[in-house]
Amino acid sequence: MKSPAKLTLSAVIVVLLAAGGWWYSAKSAAAAIVVAHLPAVPSLTGAHAELVERIGQADDDALSLPTARDGLAELSRLYHANGYLDTAMLTYAGLAELEPHEPRWPHLHATILAGFGQAAPAVALWDQAIELAPDYLPAQLRRADLLLKDNQTAAAETAYRQVLEQERDNAWALLGLARLNLEAENWRDARTQLERVVALTNYNLGYDLVVSLYERLGETRAAEAIRGRAAASGAYRDPIDPWLDELMADCYDSFRLALEAGAKARHGDNATALRWLQRAIEVAPNDVSAHFQMAGHLKSQRDLEGAMLFYRRCTQLDPQFADGWAQLSALLAQVGQPTQADRILAQGLENCPDSPGLHRMNARRLRDSGQVGAALAEFRTAIRLRPNEPDPYLELGVTLLGMDRRDEGMRQIENALVWDPLNPTGLGILAFDAIETKNRDQADHWMSQIDLQPRLESTQVNRLRDVYRQAFGEPWDD
Repeated sequence: MKSPAKLTLSAVIVVLLAAGGWWYSAKSAAAAIVVAHLPAVPSLTGAHAELVERIGQADDDALSLPTARDGLAELSRLYHANGYLDTAMLTYAGLAELEPHEPRWPHLHATILAGFGQAAPAVALWDQAIELAPDYLPAQLRRADLLLKDNQTAAAETAYRQVLEQERDNAWALLGLARLNLEAENWRDARTQLERVVALTNYNLGYDLVVSLYERLGETRAAEAIRGRAAASGAYRDPIDPWLDELMADCYDSFRLALEAGAKARHGDNATALRWLQRAIEVAPNDVSAHFQMAGHLKSQRDLEGAMLFYRRCTQLDPQFADGWAQLSALLAQVGQPTQADRILAQGLENCPDSPGLHRMNARRLRDSGQVGAALAEFRTAIRLRPNEPDPYLELGVTLLGMDRRDEGMRQIENALVWDPLNPTGLGILAFDAIETKNRDQADHWMSQIDLQPRLESTQVNRLRDVYRQAFGEPWDD
């Protein structure tokens, strides 16, 4: 008869063997799922060497029993972050089967499908993600935007309102409702929502829509005031999405990194913008555009020394890149180093003799130092190199007017308006000249053009109205 101790030991061994068998069986089942969803490696011609190496290693890991899941997850990140989207979708399907309670997989999969215009499967995946992570608002917002784009207006409205129940001042949800109200011609509610959106985002969202709405309502002054103070574009910006943003750490496309960094900066997330620009330079150290954008970002953050360092690097990487020389020279002048600024400008012209921008900069430098004749020649060179740009004509015209060469100067101002008929500077000069010479017909003509131009500051317009009244004895009747 076996002792109790031996019986206990035997039982433990049996349990351990059974557990080991279960673990091996579970791992084998997971590995089978991975293999079923393991995509063929796409063509990586021209891809970054480190990316190629990492994909190869992750592919090997996915075929190994202990690391199968981690290998597939690594592939999903690498493929999605670097634009291999069809391939990434297969990996997300596998990961969702392996980890059905993880909301990231259906969410990230849905973002790709939505980009391909596949609304129904994307919405279904977002439904899964939202059920698993009801507090993750980016999934709800992206789903709502897709419903709106797919003309499912009632469902979109419900989705936006659900977001607002969780976050009352969510700008993207308010913007979505405003767009729905604009389509329904419900101007009052659209106005309330758009005014809240632009207030929340400092005109980064809703800028174009609120201006268009004011114009439609006949409130042209309100529209002009916004255009005069807000240097925003009308481009829609996706909601901030941390799960999607995390992929950028695995991106090897410097252009995409720089592009996304710009979007982050516009959202006010300067720390992330800086991090992604640093990565863009890390993965493509000879990409002059990444260095140029880094310099611009640092300049916007008032790090002028850092900006100059990167502008200088631009000139070293590509001496024919005129913008690098121009920005470096301008920044040196700004920080009180005019001799250095002039030297850099001269080097820029030596390397980029066909740059109209550098010739314009040199013309201003010559004019400001009293070398007016040489400045005129440089302005004319800039015009010859790029005849369809209004600014050189304007600067040449203003310089000629300052030399009491009125007829020549006014011809150049008129030339500028050929390429930009509503140029605010040109219109203001022509209106002032007509008023000063008591040519009322011409003054009325140019003042009417000014009324169509919201880019003129209100102080300038008011000044023109004052001199008009003084010249003709009655106010301008707009």
